[in-house]
Amino acid sequence: MIESYLDGILLELLLSPVVSTFKTLKREVGEEDGYVRIRCTLSNGNILEFAEYLLIHKNKIYIETYSFHWQTAGEELIKRWDNVEHHKEIDTFPYHIHLADGKVISSAPVNLKKVLIDIEKTMPVNDESE
Repeated sequence: MIESYLDGILLELLLSPVVSTFKTLKREVGEEDGYVRIRCTLSNGNILEFAEYLLIHKNKIYIETYSFHWQTAGEELIKRWDNVEHHKEIDTFPYHIHLADGKVISSAPVNLKKVLIDIEKTMPVNDESE
């Protein structure tokens, strides 16, 4: 079950118009949990590095913890989505976003698909059919 979920992540990356390349840094699969860490180079040279820790409960996969860190090629933060249990002042605790200016704002829970959609909205995508 976890293996299928992780394969779905790889497919999502392969199909994304903003992901140029990616490398799996760590992939662990157990019977009841799993972990993945992947580093992506985006089409404009930015980097997206993310990690998810997954649990199976009642035959369903839950993302227990996550971090999606989007930065420039020069290693400057653009945005980071995570659910680390800090920033208790945020009304969506533990879900939040770190912005480039240092602010931390509320966020609904996210997954790779939602993060890629957000990135696609802000990055121009080359249309190869032209």
